Amino acid sequence: MFVLIGLVALTTAWACYRNSRLDSRFRAVRARISEAEVLGLLGAPSWKEPCGKSFGTLKPNCAEYIYRNSFAPLVPECYAVRFDSSGHVLDTYMYESP
Repeated sequence: MFVLIGLVALTTAWACYRNSRLDSRFRAVRARISEAEVLGLLGAPSWKEPCGKSFGTLKPNCAEYIYRNSFAPLVPECYAVRFDSSGHVLDTYMYESP
């Protein structure tokens, strides 16, 4: 029983730490920095897709990296970074489901 409670507490603490780190580092992402710099700041994305495939209108010559909240789908929140065809940041946004 104590092992289970400890595991739940440890998992929750790690998820809170990851969300805090993701939020603060996401704010450091600026237009025109490279994909390598973004990966250095945020790590590997939860998934990659064409811009607008999941959240909005599709855009040509654009890739989007999505970082989901650690508590998704309970907390329906994602951070997105859009890259141009040369691998530099176009813009960022945070998606929160209603």
